[in-house]
Amino acid sequence: MSINKLLEDNPSFHSWDSGEIANFGVSDKVVKYIYSKLKSGFSTIETGSGKSTFAFLTAGCNHIAISPNELEEERIRKYCQENNIESKFKFICGSSTEELPHLINEINHFDLIFIDGAHRYPFAEIDYHYTEKKLRVGGYLVLDDVHLPSVRNLFLFLKKEKNWELETIIDHTAFFIKIAEEVIIDDWQNQGINKNFKKFESLKHYIKLTIKRFLRIQ
Repeated sequence: MSINKLLEDNPSFHSWDSGEIANFGVSDKVVKYIYSKLKSGFSTIETGSGKSTFAFLTAGCNHIAISPNELEEERIRKYCQENNIESKFKFICGSSTEELPHLINEINHFDLIFIDGAHRYPFAEIDYHYTEKKLRVGGYLVLDDVHLPSVRNLFLFLKKEKNWELETIIDHTAFFIKIAEEVIIDDWQNQGINKNFKKFESLKHYIKLTIKRFLRIQ
């Protein structure tokens, strides 16, 4: 089965709290772009599941999906069965904040991480915290719904970090490439998000010293 056939079918794997079927999936453009970055045998993970899951399955990835809704797994596997899609992937039913701390120690590396689970603060940041160290240099971190305030903080942080490169944004989904491992210097000192703060504090300190010297001269 091709990605195009999946997008034409536009199946719904999600549901509202009321039980009504829904489709919260990312856009077709995002699914296609994720698929374009994958190779057979890649180690991949997503928080959340849906149409995006089939990009990983169709590409032949060793994939993990984490979602608290067990019905999503049932619907995805049923769709796979009906369309002769290989469905060998690990579905973890639970909250990523509770499952990732245990799971991550079993992982050697990831080639692509897709953060698209719970969007309320600070879930995206927690998902990032537990997975990014396992992402190989050259791998992709894909962050969905970067226009939401509860997700945008992480997006702005990554944009300023030296070891991340923003490749593109498609329909509120950002694609970052990990270009180097993080270099930690004196805890927060080397982080891009703190760069202007350091400059401001240095300038403030210089002004204070200058004023004190001037007053002593007087």
